[in-house]
Amino acid sequence: MHKPAWMQSKRKTRGMLIGGVLVTVAACTFAGVATTSAYFSDTHSGTISGTIGNVHENTSGGTGTDNLDVSFNNLRPGEPQTVTANYSNTGTGKQDFWIVFNNATALSTLNNLGTYGEVHVASTGAGAVGDVFDSANLNDHANSCGPFAPSGCWPLLEEYKIASNVAPGSGGSVSFTFNYAGKLKTQPAAGTMVAWNAYPGGNGPGQTTVNAADGTGAGLPYEIVTTQPGQSPS
Repeated sequence: MHKPAWMQSKRKTRGMLIGGVLVTVAACTFAGVATTSAYFSDTHSGTISGTIGNVHENTSGGTGTDNLDVSFNNLRPGEPQTVTANYSNTGTGKQDFWIVFNNATALSTLNNLGTYGEVHVASTGAGAVGDVFDSANLNDHANSCGPFAPSGCWPLLEEYKIASNVAPGSGGSVSFTFNYAGKLKTQPAAGTMVAWNAYPGGNGPGQTTVNAADGTGAGLPYEIVTTQPGQSPS
């Protein structure tokens, strides 16, 4: 049978290499290394892209820049009053909501009332905690109270979660209720107005915390803070 020319050439090559085996092996090895990049390949291209989400809220229910200024009017012992603020998720994903009392001096002034003051904090709406805080002994003097507990001294703390995993477009409200105990006998003179929770020292001497940077004033400054789920404001 007649062989094709390329096969005949191969037989001739083999015959020529018999006398130089070592040289031939080295040459073949080099040739193999030099051609390893010649495998078939195919390439497809793309781009990694995306958008950055955000954590935002809307608040209402009062006055002021953020609609969160609320007030009690003519508080009297045994007559609790409640103020309410509203919040909603205007971000791009689920969010947690917190109430933060961001003035340590004002907070300590309130917590110097002891059994003369009573506070309740509660939340309603999507993901709401419900009953957040209750105390009828607002005392932050750890040296006299020992471990803080609902059955004894129970001061209002700096921050509380009021709702969890609130979806975009959803929200709720948080209420703050205050009551003076019936045993409170001292009252302002007729025709005078006394601001609630004047700080520092407005509820008697010896409060635990007084920071010059907190300034002076009246009331209880607070913030509604929203975070990514599982994160805290502090």
